[in-house]
Amino acid sequence: MKNSLLLFCSLITLSAISQSLQRGPYLQSMTNNSVKIMWRTSDSTTAIVKYGTSPTTLTNTITDNTLTKNHIVQVNGLQAKTKYYYSVGYNTTVLAGENDQHHFITAPNPGDSSEFKFWVTGDFGGGNGGQIKVRRWFENYLQGNNVTGWLWLGDNAYNDGTDAQYQAKVFDTYYGYDSIFRFLPFYPIPGNHDYNSVNGADDPNAHKGPYYDMVEVFKNAEMGGIPSGMEAYYSYDYGNTHFLALNSELYRVFVLWDLHASAIAFKNWLINDLKSSDKKFIVAYWHQPPYSKGSHDSDDFWEVFMGSMRDKVIPILEQYGVDLILCGHSHVYERSYLINKHYGLSHTFNRSTMLIDSTSGNPDSNRTYLKYTYGANKDKGTVYGVIGNSGKSEPENGKMHPAMYKKYAADGGVGSMILEVKGNQMTCFYYKENGELYDKFRILKQDSTAIISGI
Repeated sequence: MKNSLLLFCSLITLSAISQSLQRGPYLQSMTNNSVKIMWRTSDSTTAIVKYGTSPTTLTNTITDNTLTKNHIVQVNGLQAKTKYYYSVGYNTTVLAGENDQHHFITAPNPGDSSEFKFWVTGDFGGGNGGQIKVRRWFENYLQGNNVTGWLWLGDNAYNDGTDAQYQAKVFDTYYGYDSIFRFLPFYPIPGNHDYNSVNGADDPNAHKGPYYDMVEVFKNAEMGGIPSGMEAYYSYDYGNTHFLALNSELYRVFVLWDLHASAIAFKNWLINDLKSSDKKFIVAYWHQPPYSKGSHDSDDFWEVFMGSMRDKVIPILEQYGVDLILCGHSHVYERSYLINKHYGLSHTFNRSTMLIDSTSGNPDSNRTYLKYTYGANKDKGTVYGVIGNSGKSEPENGKMHPAMYKKYAADGGVGSMILEVKGNQMTCFYYKENGELYDKFRILKQDSTAIISGI
C-alpha cells in the first residue's frame, strides 16, 4: 500500500514537472467589461486565471476544474478602458504571467469618442522573414504608441490553415506573435488558405476546422451589433466605430445568392446590422478584395469570390454609408480614392460619376476626405484598402486598378497598417517593413455646414 501511494505521488509530481505551455496565452472577445483568455497545455489540466490592476497584486482568481488541453476562461466584471495584469496556470503552478508583458486594456464603452488604434495585417502567417520584419517593426512602434486591437484580414496560416501551421507560423516564438498575443486582443476573419482546412461548401453554421477551434468571436452581439449566431461572420462596436467582420469564403452564400437559406440569412443579417448601427464610423473587413491588380486580379473570371463581394455585398455596404473596407488576399498594398457605386470590372470605372474625391486624402497635404452626415451627399463614399503583404509579397507587375490612388508591390516588400480613430476623424497609416510611412489618409465626418479648418 505504501509503495502504491509513493508511485501515485511520483506520477503526480512527474506530470506537474513535464506540463508545459504550448500556445498562448492570447486574448479574445475583448469588451468594455470582459475578456476571454485562452491557452493550450501539453497535457490536460484544470485552469486558474489570476488578475488585478498591478502585476504584483493579482487579487482576483477564476478557477475552471475542467480537464482539457485547450483552455478558455472568461473574465467578467471589468472596468472599461482599464489596464489589467494576469497570469494563467493550474493548481499552484503559474505557466505565464505575473509580469508587465501579460496584460490587457479593456475596450471603451460603445459610443466613446476618445482615440484608439488598431494594427491591421493580412496574409501574414507564412513563416518567413517578411513576417518577422513586420512584427519587429510593430514591436518598435509600440515603444511610443498605445495600440489596443488587432484586425486579421485572412490567410493567417499558410498553406492550408492546419493546426500545426497555426502553431508553427502564428503562435511560435520565432516566426509567430507569441510576444504580441500576451497583451493585444485580435478580431479575426479567415481567408481561402485557412479554408483549405474547412469545408466551405457546407452551410456556414457547420463550418469547423483549426481556425474556428482557435477563435472566440462576437457571434451573439456581446459588443454591439446584431447577433449572427455563428463565428463565420460577426460584428461589434469599439468606441464610436462599428466593425463588420465578414467572410469572403462562403460558397453557399455568394454562389447561391438569393437562392439558398444561408445566403438569405447572411443578406438579412447584414442589412439589419447596418440599419441598427448609430456609430460615427463603419469599417468592414474580409479577405478577398473587390478591387485589386496585385497577385490577384479582380477582373479575372475565376476570381469568383472577389467578384461576388464586389457586385453583391458592396452595394449594400455603400447604401448604408460604410466608410472604410479592408481586405488582404492580393500580396501587395493598394488604397483607393474615396469612391462610390463601382460594381463591375475595372474598365467600367467612371471617374466622372464614381470618383467622389480625386485627391490623396492625406491631411498633411490638406487633402482630407470629407464625408457628410447630412444633405444630398450624406454618407457618400468609401475608401478601399488591400493590406495583403504583411508576410507575403509580390514584385510590381505594372498594373494599377483605376479606383486606386496608391500601390506598393515589391519583391520582399511587406508592411502593415495602423487604423486610428479619434472623434470625427479616422486616419490610416501604412508602414513598410523598414519603418517608412508609405501612405496616410484621413476620413473626416462633417456634422454641420460650418467651415472646417486645419484638416
